[in-house]
Amino acid sequence: MPRLSPRIIATVPATLDTPSSKIEMVITDLGLNGAYLRAHSPFPGKKLGVDTPVLLQYNLFGKGLFEHRGNIIRKDNAGYAVNFPGLDFATKRKLWEFIVDNLSDVHECPFCGESYITMPTTCKRCGWELNFNPPEYFNYYEKNCTIKKLHERLSGLDIEQLQKIVNFIDIDIAKVMGSEEIQEFVGTGNAMLEVFANIRKVAPTDLTVLVLGESGTGKELTAQAIHDRSTRKDKPFVAINCAAIPDNLLEAELFGYEKGAFTGAHISKKGKFEFADNGTIFLDEIGDMPPNLQAKLLRFLQDKIVERIGTVGGKKVNVRLIAATNRDLDAAIAEGKFRSDLYYRLDEFTINLPPVRERGEDTVILAKYFLNKFSREVGLTKTFTKDAADAIRNYDWPGNVREIINKVRRAIVMAGGKTVTPVDLLLDVAKMDVGAENNQLSDALAQIERAKIKEVLKGCSHNLSNAARMLGISRPTLYRRMKIYGID
Repeated sequence: MPRLSPRIIATVPATLDTPSSKIEMVITDLGLNGAYLRAHSPFPGKKLGVDTPVLLQYNLFGKGLFEHRGNIIRKDNAGYAVNFPGLDFATKRKLWEFIVDNLSDVHECPFCGESYITMPTTCKRCGWELNFNPPEYFNYYEKNCTIKKLHERLSGLDIEQLQKIVNFIDIDIAKVMGSEEIQEFVGTGNAMLEVFANIRKVAPTDLTVLVLGESGTGKELTAQAIHDRSTRKDKPFVAINCAAIPDNLLEAELFGYEKGAFTGAHISKKGKFEFADNGTIFLDEIGDMPPNLQAKLLRFLQDKIVERIGTVGGKKVNVRLIAATNRDLDAAIAEGKFRSDLYYRLDEFTINLPPVRERGEDTVILAKYFLNKFSREVGLTKTFTKDAADAIRNYDWPGNVREIINKVRRAIVMAGGKTVTPVDLLLDVAKMDVGAENNQLSDALAQIERAKIKEVLKGCSHNLSNAARMLGISRPTLYRRMKIYGID
């Protein structure tokens, strides 16, 4: 069977940095996806087991020092076979260049072993191109490797699973270029596919977009996706959380101010609308905007003129506005807390983001995605137990995607072995006494909430804005909960 990575015979000294010691070895067989390392004789110390994560260090002539993670996949009396999971693109390209330099005088296909007197441009047996020298060959190789790996995985899926993948690809997932947060859009269910479709429809237009959804469902990511697929993608994307800035400072942040406009205004300053000129501005939690500022925002949407605080004139700007909130704006209008005319201006196109509890099997898909991603980052391989997957399905996830991220990150640290259990995820709700009185349940939930707030605050170095964002609540709400629980 043809291999996906050409191998070369080598003699490269290497250090295997293990959890318990460092072992000096020699790479005798090297490819893009792994290597065989032979130990000095006799074999030093206690042998390592299969699946042990290691750090490899070796120096390739002309390419410099290499240092990356590996996993032991096989061992014998002489040494170890180690694979290279998650090798970054730049390292892989340098490694490929070294391999190609050592493939210059061969008479057989390095993929399938077919022998040739004169090497052809394409192997007649396996179909791989064999002219390795052009600069674009590495991209050709990577693309075809990915296609072959996908084919192997797809062949084991049933028709329903395949159709989900086709739908997922067809919708083009509205990807965010250069953003690591694209994972928040993982999903193949109808609810998220509708979101992707709406992003694709509205992105090329200049319509004002209103994004509705609970905290933690990915509202800012949706705005970023719209911007990145619009004609403004090369211009600024400016995001501001209206709930995170005190009312008396929000106007200055949005519209700017002139020197001397108020005490402390020692210089003139541009506001976010001016910074976003020709680009997109995203106003998150617009439902918390004070009434006087709602009126000024309405005037801006009508004429697109920015009036700095303390100025007698204005400046015309070309800005697309995307707004978002987790509040019920209809109820806020009925209570007189939000202007109906501003709502109609914002509501040219609405995207509703479903909470995680309404995404069906996508909840488990999200959790598995994060588990794989975060595990790779620390050089581990972990999976959910069946009980953990069931707990993920049955939990309501009030914090939505942010809560999944936080629980999975913590579970990777807490899980002792290769599997993650409901206890590791803090989802061992089955152990609660369902017959307890309501006050006992409230006490238990309060203890969990208090511990969670303290954990997030510590992880954010007590930055309240970041902590509130990770918890999926507003800063005022976080203040109140901290006061209730006596958290300093």
